[in-house]
Amino acid sequence: MPGQRALSQPIQSFVEELALCVAANGAKGPALLWPEDPKTLSALLELERPARPEPGAESSVPGGPGTEDLAAELGRRLQLRVRPLFRFLSADSPVVESEPNGAERTVTFLEGACRCVLSRVGEDPAPGPTHPLGMRLRSGGTLFVPRDHTYRLSEIHAPTTLLELHLEGPG
Repeated sequence: MPGQRALSQPIQSFVEELALCVAANGAKGPALLWPEDPKTLSALLELERPARPEPGAESSVPGGPGTEDLAAELGRRLQLRVRPLFRFLSADSPVVESEPNGAERTVTFLEGACRCVLSRVGEDPAPGPTHPLGMRLRSGGTLFVPRDHTYRLSEIHAPTTLLELHLEGPG
């Protein structure tokens, strides 16, 4: 693709693993991915990203050039349009819920941690830590969220940064 820069080896490896995860789980359900390459998280953290918004400001902002290149390569592999967004959560943020938009997405935890509960669209997730699709996610983990699921983030005790990749219609 013209203008696209070559991805570093850890980012290329991450894209390959994401593509396999989405292809294997797309019709089956949610999945959790921990990249094999130990340099992946540090490479993701080095990608250019927008400044963290002021508390109370919009918490989702479009990705920058590095994430656009990552999204383009993932989109090429999956034959989908991929839209990157950063989501910034403040310490002690209220519960954050994803909006169902009919698209699959991946959510990579770059910094911080929080509790994540997945549920099918239209179903209220069971309260408490025993929900079968509830887990605590930390830096380095990536969650695949199928199109018929939403997620709820809570127990945010430190500033948390997420990279969301929305997997939309054919590219």
